[in-house]
Amino acid sequence: MQPTDCMGLQFSNPVGLAAGLDKNGDYIDALAELGFGFIEVGTVTPRPQAGNDRPRLFRIKQADAIINRMGFNNEGVDYLIDNVKRCKYKGNIGINIGKNADTPVEQAA
Repeated sequence: MQPTDCMGLQFSNPVGLAAGLDKNGDYIDALAELGFGFIEVGTVTPRPQAGNDRPRLFRIKQADAIINRMGFNNEGVDYLIDNVKRCKYKGNIGINIGKNADTPVEQAA
């Protein structure tokens, strides 16, 4: 695949990994070995949180679908930042951010 430029950023190719697989940035270098043009990590919240109670994945057979209600389970932004600083990957990393479950919407801005 050809390198791609978008909004002033250069990507080695246009195929990237969306957030959700590596919530804490634990696997950035391993995922980079798969050849993604960019990697998005998260969703990360300011403080660690466990996410929603289980079950939190639901299969809808008649629609051939899965509903994900994970609830932003992650180790918090400080943990993620340490992982991003340690990784050797030099490509573009996006970070998907969210609010903690106990943070009121009015205070989340």
